[in-house]
Amino acid sequence: MAVTDYSSLFEPLRLGKVTLRNRFAMPAMQIGYTRDCAPTPQMVAHLRDRARGGLGLMFSESCAPDHPSAYWQQGFAAINPRTRPAWAEVVEAVKGEGAAFLMQLWHPGAMRTPVKGFVHADTPTLSPSGLAQAGRANGQAMSAAELDDIAAAFVRAAQDAKAIGADGVELHAAHGYLFDQFLWSETNQRGDRFGGEALEDRARYPLAIAAEIRAACGPDFVISIRFSQFKEVDYGAKVFATPDELGRFIALAEAAGLTMLNVSSRRFTKPEWPELDPRLNIAGWAKKLGRLPVMTIGSVGLSSDIFADLFDKEDPSLQIGADLAELASRRAAGEFDIAGIGRMLIANPELVAKVAAGEVDKLQLFSKSVHLKHLLGSMEPGLVEEERKVAEV
Repeated sequence: MAVTDYSSLFEPLRLGKVTLRNRFAMPAMQIGYTRDCAPTPQMVAHLRDRARGGLGLMFSESCAPDHPSAYWQQGFAAINPRTRPAWAEVVEAVKGEGAAFLMQLWHPGAMRTPVKGFVHADTPTLSPSGLAQAGRANGQAMSAAELDDIAAAFVRAAQDAKAIGADGVELHAAHGYLFDQFLWSETNQRGDRFGGEALEDRARYPLAIAAEIRAACGPDFVISIRFSQFKEVDYGAKVFATPDELGRFIALAEAAGLTMLNVSSRRFTKPEWPELDPRLNIAGWAKKLGRLPVMTIGSVGLSSDIFADLFDKEDPSLQIGADLAELASRRAAGEFDIAGIGRMLIANPELVAKVAAGEVDKLQLFSKSVHLKHLLGSMEPGLVEEERKVAEV
């Protein structure tokens, strides 16, 4: 049997003031270890184990800034003065094992579904235009004052992350949530300078927040942005219709002071514009069109993506050997800088160490039932049955 050369995945990489020890990253995942919006000791142990397993870069799970429209139950993660000490324990655990750590900052926008009797139930759901997708209204369009308030909350969250020792933050602008709702023409129907037909206008709000974070946190603080074409509500959605639009967005991101791009796809081998290039996925295009380091992600090691897995009843099969070989090939070709691996790290805390030791054949298949148990375990009792039904549809 031929031995795959994984050396391209083990090269160090400089991000801001941080040097990653390799090109493996664990993206933000909702693992369910939160209570009262704060990390639990189980989260600290979970993330420490995976940092000890050799990862170069780790992200927190999606974490809301301190604004009442940003979450609706205590099972969500948030960063604020009350939760800061618990997050500091997470940062210390991860960095103590040699991995870099970024906090992912997230706001659901029109995907928010407050429930009567739960936290912030009377707070309006806010988004660019009160739309979760075309024809699906939810909540209300943000006023000028609300735009300012939420922007300030994101900057405070980034400052909190820096104060507790995080190496940086990531702005979640993917999968149909608030910043993605600004980027996507279907959900951004604003008539002011933050919306309309032009990509430059739709990107202005999230990238203005990135620029404010850069000014507040300094030149070496890592700022990532995670974006995607697809949404949870529409797998076939396109924020960027052409490579030209993607290139224009990347140029704006560079000008705003971004450090890296986390480019999310349902499957990392899927070509984005096959009529133009039969190989390049959207991360590969981002790398080709810009100068920033790029992270690729999308069902590494498994035959089906996370949404098909959890919601479409598609049980994945294991294909980690073939996927790692493909990642190494694409990394060696310069198509990305960092590889994000999600569900396989839930099942295999020592994944990176096993790859380094040539023990890929010892990696285990991800279990949907275990992941769903974690996810439901984080929720307040009144919402568990509702979410279980959604997962089973």
